[in-house]
Amino acid sequence: MSNPHQPVPQTHWLEVLILWLAGVSAAMQFAKFSISYNGLLDFYQAGPTLTGAAISLVGVVGLIFGVTAGMLAGRIGYRKVLIGALVLGAALSFTQSLLPSFELILITRLLEGFSQLGVVVAAPTMIAKLSAPQHRSITMGLWGTFFGVAFAISGFAGKSILNQYNLSGLYLAHGLFIASMAVILLLLLKNDESRYGDTPEKDGVGYFKKLGQIYSTPRTVLPGIVFLFYTCTLVSLLTYIPNFIASESLRTSMQVILPLMSTAGTFIAGALSQYLMRPQRVAQLAYLGLAAGALLLSQFKESSLLFTIIVSQMVLCAGLIPGAALSMIPKLARNSQEQANGYGLLAQMGNLGATIGPPSFATVIALFGIYGLVGLVLVICTLGSIAALVANHVKAQAS
Repeated sequence: MSNPHQPVPQTHWLEVLILWLAGVSAAMQFAKFSISYNGLLDFYQAGPTLTGAAISLVGVVGLIFGVTAGMLAGRIGYRKVLIGALVLGAALSFTQSLLPSFELILITRLLEGFSQLGVVVAAPTMIAKLSAPQHRSITMGLWGTFFGVAFAISGFAGKSILNQYNLSGLYLAHGLFIASMAVILLLLLKNDESRYGDTPEKDGVGYFKKLGQIYSTPRTVLPGIVFLFYTCTLVSLLTYIPNFIASESLRTSMQVILPLMSTAGTFIAGALSQYLMRPQRVAQLAYLGLAAGALLLSQFKESSLLFTIIVSQMVLCAGLIPGAALSMIPKLARNSQEQANGYGLLAQMGNLGATIGPPSFATVIALFGIYGLVGLVLVICTLGSIAALVANHVKAQAS
């Protein structure tokens, strides 16, 4: 019988790909309400503030309970958490397809936060466990693309479904997709938790003391901090940068191209981390490239074409960062429980960055225009580079 603590000799590609698709289905919990925002406004007449809250409620759960989810997943079992989270997500989407009262919609969105969090903690931990050492950074880079891919698919297929079948059809389609992922994984994944993670040791440490240990452990906290500065920046770049592009056609094109550039960067980071350099070094170079692009941005703001090329380069560099941060976790963690803690903290830091980034950028842009944006990007890149530098001095886990 093989030792469950030893890495697998060969990557289980089919399971890895289906787990990635499960992540895509979970990320669509954000995307489906983002693309149907105007439809929700018209149907419920709840106003932009409450309707916007319906979008962000999913992320609030990750912001508050990210690390807790990482702690609990190892104790419950990653397979159980993943399939349970997908089943919950499907049930909530089916409920939303009935277009109940707006109050119930808000409740379903809050519960979807727990569904989404269960997937983003369990799935990458399982992917890392099912990946051979020579492929682990590649599979982590693949995993890191799930959010961008979900928004890209939703932007094309989701919009088409929305236009043809309205809100009910969109939410029903998502429910069917996420339910199919639950059924496929239930049949595909062996009912053997030791395949997907190490059994956590019972150390008798209390909940709050354990939280303190996680936040004070460089192996788990540093990838999250690197990721925090990325989410601060990327969401804001995608939101505000198009407003500086004078050409209407270029502005429209960039709203499609930029998310794809980010997704490409994330996958490239996995390849770089696997074959050329440590993921910490990839993150440092990514922040350096992002800062260099920001410095050029203010010099070419009058030329729409050059401006968009520089912005594309910045977003590509930014996209490298999540791939690097995700690859850091299995390289630094000593066991699956530390990996799950790292992914939970990553979810928490990501939601924190997405929360504080846009208002911060909106403020400096309102005060100083493009120069305010450039200045804040440079500050964030400096802090992110320092975090990656510190992470580079943390002893890596031997594969």
